[in-house]
Amino acid sequence: MGLDSCKHNLHGRILWPKGSTPLTVQQLKTKLQALWSSLPKWGVTSLGKGFFEFSFSSIEDVRRVRATPSWNLNPGILKLFPWTKDFIPSNMNQSSAQVWVQIHGLAQEYWRPKIIFTIASSLGTPICIDSSSNKPLLETFWTLCSCLGRY
Repeated sequence: MGLDSCKHNLHGRILWPKGSTPLTVQQLKTKLQALWSSLPKWGVTSLGKGFFEFSFSSIEDVRRVRATPSWNLNPGILKLFPWTKDFIPSNMNQSSAQVWVQIHGLAQEYWRPKIIFTIASSLGTPICIDSSSNKPLLETFWTLCSCLGRY
C-alpha cells in the first residue's frame, strides 16, 4: 500500500474565470464523466485551495488523461500534473497567470474562434474570447483570455 497505491494518481488544479463559482467535487465528477467516459474507473478528491487528487485504475488511463494538456470545464480549465508525495496545496506557488491578450491587425479571414484559439495556444492555454470580440464587427483587434505558465 502506501506510496505504491498512488502510482496511478495525478494532481490537478482548476483555473476559474473571474466571477465564476467553483464546482463541488460531485459537480466536477459529473462534468468529467462526460469527458472521460472511456475510462472504466476513476475517482477525485478535493485537496482544498482549488487542488484535487485524481486516481485511475491503470497507467494507460493516466496517459490518456495526460495526453490532453488541459480540460475545458466551461467555465474553468482543469490542468493536471504528476502526483507527488507530501503535496500540500497551501505550499504551492502560483506559477501561471490568467492574462488578456489583444491581437492587433488580424486580417478578417482569421476572425474565427477556432483560429483565434490556435493563435493563442502559442502563448498558453486559451480560456475564452471576449464576448464583444466574438461579434462579426470590423474590429481592429481581438481580445482573449489565456493562461500562461506551468504548475
